[in-house]
Amino acid sequence: MHPSVTPLAAILRLNTELLLNCLDGVSESEARTQPAGTGNHLAFLVAHLIDSRHYLAAALDAPLENPLTGILAGAKGMADVTELPPLPTLRAAWEAISARLAVTIERLDTPALAAKAKPLPGGDGTRLGNLAFLVHHDTYHLGQIALLRRQLGHPPMSYTLKPREPGRTGA
Repeated sequence: MHPSVTPLAAILRLNTELLLNCLDGVSESEARTQPAGTGNHLAFLVAHLIDSRHYLAAALDAPLENPLTGILAGAKGMADVTELPPLPTLRAAWEAISARLAVTIERLDTPALAAKAKPLPGGDGTRLGNLAFLVHHDTYHLGQIALLRRQLGHPPMSYTLKPREPGRTGA
């Protein structure tokens, strides 16, 4: 792995597991509850992160078919999304794109990281800059999901990494 992406890859791997930990024990109805009465609900934020990771994979020349494209097409926020898949489907989509990104990032070399890319906020217009921004973006929304979990009455998100069977991603 290229040394400049080693810490970013580690954060993405951790975030992959932490999001699954956030979903442990959360019901379908809870995932679609807005505890404050406004703002995004947990299921929408998970869908948004899946979509963002698909964007990153495509930007790194490793696209994977995004099962949420039709659902999120043209959406500027949660109000623009009429229906989201159930949590097991979202978990599976999260795991699939996360596995794709882990392999893709492992293979990045200096020319690939230095390649020009559509500038993202705070980025430098390179793929490495975009990767750094999207890792931050991932972490930002993970914090929101962890907070929503607490507001729904669940224990705090666990930092304990759990062994997971393939295809089994939580409660």
